[in-house]
Amino acid sequence: MSILKIVNCLDPILRQACKEIENIDGELSILSQDMIETMYAAPGAGLAANQVGISSQIIVVDRGIGTEKKDPITIINPKITAMEEEQIGEEGCLSIPEIFAEIKRANRVEMKGIDLDGNEVRLESEGFLARALQHEMDHLEGILFWDKLSQVKRGMLKRKFKKRLREMKGDSK
Repeated sequence: MSILKIVNCLDPILRQACKEIENIDGELSILSQDMIETMYAAPGAGLAANQVGISSQIIVVDRGIGTEKKDPITIINPKITAMEEEQIGEEGCLSIPEIFAEIKRANRVEMKGIDLDGNEVRLESEGFLARALQHEMDHLEGILFWDKLSQVKRGMLKRKFKKRLREMKGDSK
């Protein structure tokens, strides 16, 4: 297993809709395990394939987030089939490190997809897990969490992110 490089929000792959997966094979299983390892190493609650440079509809999410137990799930070609209520909560992203904002999401969602054995998966969730599933689903559609903010707020966060990038590279401009 390997820890994969997470691309940042400036990478154009994060702005493209990901391709549906037609063939579930051993390579996909390896990718899933690598994504899970990468998600936990980051650390994060979820990860979409395009965040590691692969434009395919596969996400991994930790269903045990907020508990003592890790419970990762892989969902291939996920679709949100139902959404209820609203919640507003702080959200961040592994592709936009150290940037957080209050984002409105559905409080309950139902998601369907396929597991690594080719079986249909149906997952009902609420609260933080519902937020994570929606966030990863957005990634597969080329949407970043800050796209849900006003243009002014989004602009402020983008400038803050770019400043942090320059600082990390040792450029103080």
